[in-house]
Amino acid sequence: MNKQKSQEQKDYYNKTAKDYDKWHIETASAKIIDAWNFKNLKKFVNNKKINKALDLACGTGRISNNLLNISDQVYGVDISEEVLKIAKQKYPQLKLTQSEVTNLPYDNNYFDLVIINGSLHHFFAVEETLTEAYRVLKPGGLFVLLGEPNQNYLKFYNPFFYFWALSRVFIKISDIFKTKKSSPPELIEPDAENYKPNKLKKQLTAAGFDIKQFYTYDYFHRFENKLFLKNYYNYLEFEHRTIAKIFKNLGAAIQCVAYKNNIRCRK
Repeated sequence: MNKQKSQEQKDYYNKTAKDYDKWHIETASAKIIDAWNFKNLKKFVNNKKINKALDLACGTGRISNNLLNISDQVYGVDISEEVLKIAKQKYPQLKLTQSEVTNLPYDNNYFDLVIINGSLHHFFAVEETLTEAYRVLKPGGLFVLLGEPNQNYLKFYNPFFYFWALSRVFIKISDIFKTKKSSPPELIEPDAENYKPNKLKKQLTAAGFDIKQFYTYDYFHRFENKLFLKNYYNYLEFEHRTIAKIFKNLGAAIQCVAYKNNIRCRK
């Protein structure tokens, strides 16, 4: 694990904790993406009995709290003390702990479900994180990645990138004629990683996971144009059924669902 990068992440989120919800949760597009992701998560679970679920890098707890709809008990960890203070105030029913994701304070085979929602790229410790997630999961337990950035996305051959570029141009033009901007003021986050889908698949398999679904999707991050937002959820559904299958592994965000094997594959 890159300890310097980890400390930078911790310092940043402690410093900006008061703005966390405004930037990551309260924008209209973020709410739609969260709803779409959670719908997919429920499909992944598929009525499987979940007694204990763990949200790695839980932030201020909005996904953790949603997990109570499918899990009897929900735990969350985050590196930031200040962000966790907000989460504990908002959702006292959650079992929240400050912890590094590479050294979780839980016994082996403890959870039925472990999720990472758009946070793995901030850890700078992919293999260590996957190893810990595997350790704390029960045999047959479910591991889910939601919305990790795809390294293929910024390539010139990727049609999704041009869709994104055009959307940015549209936003800038429309904002010229509005007093209220279509996007909130941007917070500059510290460096983060992005992943080649095929490499990430290999890392998941090496950790012992049996991958059931692995795909990418495109989205308009923090896009607040009201006209577009009326159909945003339907767009995500349409793209997932059609465009993402034509342009495999090229969407902005990686999603994955995997199970813990009874026999570990790591050599």
